[in-house]
Amino acid sequence: MKRIIWLAVILALAACRPRVSRWVDVENRTGEIVTVKWLGDTIHDRQLAPGESVQIPVVSGGCLRNGAEDMIVAETASGRRFTFGPPACEGGKWTLPAR
Repeated sequence: MKRIIWLAVILALAACRPRVSRWVDVENRTGEIVTVKWLGDTIHDRQLAPGESVQIPVVSGGCLRNGAEDMIVAETASGRRFTFGPPACEGGKWTLPAR
């Protein structure tokens, strides 16, 4: 009986969190610090120094956003803007170009 209860607790906890099934790998070759985030996300962003890389998670079963917001954007301090997607849910590698 205890096994069944523990199994139910584990399954319930796993169902509460979205699973990350793939990543978008972002590499910054711009020579500037860039801010990377999902379009429409005003809270979560990542800053990348020149030459740095980061993995942006993509939730399994689809994308984090729908339609036009299904894009990842990167902005440099000097105002250059780059976009990845739509759809960005396919994963892959995104290299921000040098000047």
